[in-house]
Amino acid sequence: MEGNWKDNISTPALVVDYGLMQKNIKTMANFAREKKINLRPHVKTHKCPEIAKMMLEAGASGICVAKVGEAEIFAESGLNDILIANQVIDLGQIKRLIELNKKTLVRVCVDSEKNVKDLSKAAQKEGVSIEVVLEIDIGLGRNGIQPGEPALNFAKFLQNQKNIKLVGLQGYEGHLISVLDPELREQQAHNCMQLLVDTRDLLNENGININYLTGGNTTTYRFTGSHEGITEIQPGTYVFNDEHHYRVCPEFKVAATVLCAVSNNPTRRIYTVDAGLKSVTNDNGNPTLRDYPKSKIKVMTEEHSIIRTGPKDTFEIGQKIEIIPSHICTTVNLYDFLTVVKDDEIIEKWDVLARGKNY
Repeated sequence: MEGNWKDNISTPALVVDYGLMQKNIKTMANFAREKKINLRPHVKTHKCPEIAKMMLEAGASGICVAKVGEAEIFAESGLNDILIANQVIDLGQIKRLIELNKKTLVRVCVDSEKNVKDLSKAAQKEGVSIEVVLEIDIGLGRNGIQPGEPALNFAKFLQNQKNIKLVGLQGYEGHLISVLDPELREQQAHNCMQLLVDTRDLLNENGININYLTGGNTTTYRFTGSHEGITEIQPGTYVFNDEHHYRVCPEFKVAATVLCAVSNNPTRRIYTVDAGLKSVTNDNGNPTLRDYPKSKIKVMTEEHSIIRTGPKDTFEIGQKIEIIPSHICTTVNLYDFLTVVKDDEIIEKWDVLARGKNY
């Protein structure tokens, strides 16, 4: 992203390179097409209906969301095949999920009897059938039923619940995101997916017919999407990518940056910029600077970040520079809109409609 378009943007701002984003979307869609596997992007990364529609046009079969609030936003925008890739526990949120299913297909993950009974009771009351995906813990240790016999027993329980229909299994290997060694990540991803496939086979052997297996993320999509038996992948970060994921998946270019302005030069080689923790998150480590690899962000406060420049780097007060987030998903959630740049020109501003939909 070069050019004087930066002069026309108030900082800090979240900027999207339209061309790079489109390439990322096509790269993932082409992979899914070659592997003959469904692509269900996780839109919690961008939270923007315009981008979700681009993904569908490129070949995605549906979308994933994290929360009921996100599902509501994308359903209102016309999307009709949504998986909430989490459990919906709160009774008020279950009521909203039921209302959504009166007009839109919105599946949800389950992993506890209490939750399923609450879903069943609410669905019966409104005369709605809820399609559920049984989450299997394949190593993350966060959510899910243990694979094998525990999953079989839970599936049998699901079969006896009114207005509840088990349609598939989900396994999320999120603990592999930080595994930088490609061979180790590949081996562990296949091990995780085999737990999911073996559990499916056990259910099928006991008369519970399951064909839909979904999982994966941007760092494991190649392995998850190539594992025999997996029918769908759920990557999300690839659409924008970020500093952490780019080290693992450089085939997806960094398409979103935070534009900031240099505001002070307190001492030699130390500069302050006007983007801090309210503008870019650091949950995966401090962000980096585009075009200045030798300069490092050393300290981040609410409104500012302090940079120590490389030996040959110098900035001017007012100069605008781009920050590459270490975690783009949590950074997007800080912004009301995205400024879209194409060929060094600002072409659009897209509202981040699902921003803050944490419930």
